Amino acid sequence: MEVKFENINLLESISNDLKLIKKEIENSSSKRWLSVKDLAQYLSYSTDRIYKLKDDVFLDGIHFYKKQGKILFDRYAIDKWIMSSRINAQDKVNEILKDLL
Repeated sequence: MEVKFENINLLESISNDLKLIKKEIENSSSKRWLSVKDLAQYLSYSTDRIYKLKDDVFLDGIHFYKKQGKILFDRYAIDKWIMSSRINAQDKVNEILKDLL
């Protein structure tokens, strides 16, 4: 592999970008307590959808906690909720297929 001399000065910039990306990935996957904005980003939902889920689906003391006026979501509980939704959907598909056969 040949690196052109004019591109060598880009190596430091690329290295810095990679370090920032690595740090962002580590922070997003290791952070347990998420704000509404963090959770929206984590799930790729809007903040309005997060508030609706908080009111309709998530349970206070399990999925989220209120601390000094701030809502903190437990990423571990949210991950379990997502996986249970996936399992329930698969169970429904299996049940429908069984009825068809």
